[in-house]
Amino acid sequence: MISRVIYRLDTAYPSAEDRAAIEEYLATADARRAALDEVRQAAGPVAEKVVADIRVRYPHFGRHRSSGYDKGVRDVQLLSNMAGNAMFLGENDTLDDMFTHWYKTILKGVHMSPQFMADTFAAWQAHLKAALTPAAWGLLRPHVEHLSAALSNLPVPARDETGERKAVAATA
Repeated sequence: MISRVIYRLDTAYPSAEDRAAIEEYLATADARRAALDEVRQAAGPVAEKVVADIRVRYPHFGRHRSSGYDKGVRDVQLLSNMAGNAMFLGENDTLDDMFTHWYKTILKGVHMSPQFMADTFAAWQAHLKAALTPAAWGLLRPHVEHLSAALSNLPVPARDETGERKAVAATA
């Protein structure tokens, strides 16, 4: 947030609006730092739970991707940390520039279906919400929703390598 304000600063001094935005961000810096620490501690266990859900919902995924579940744990942990970093920065622009567009091209290239991604992100959001305090989740939620929407917006692949979807009762 601060880097965005400074980057677009046209004068030597910030406007009243920019100054107010900076002050608002600084007032929440301690809460954001505490939430970032929570996210980093929860990232591993959340990733394990998300992949456990995907194993149940997509039992044949392993046939198409032999190391897919292991890489999935790593990737969900990365997503959690990236969302936490965006939350700490107070904006998604840096996240999109550094990560989102690059990662979306990978998901397209490995033929992940939109439904698979939607199921994965729904599980990710549910497990993050359960693992974090309400205050941390409140700060993190907009960034998680941004990542989920951006990365779920995939074309239907010519060859779906996620396997057959198994109907499972929703977990919350």
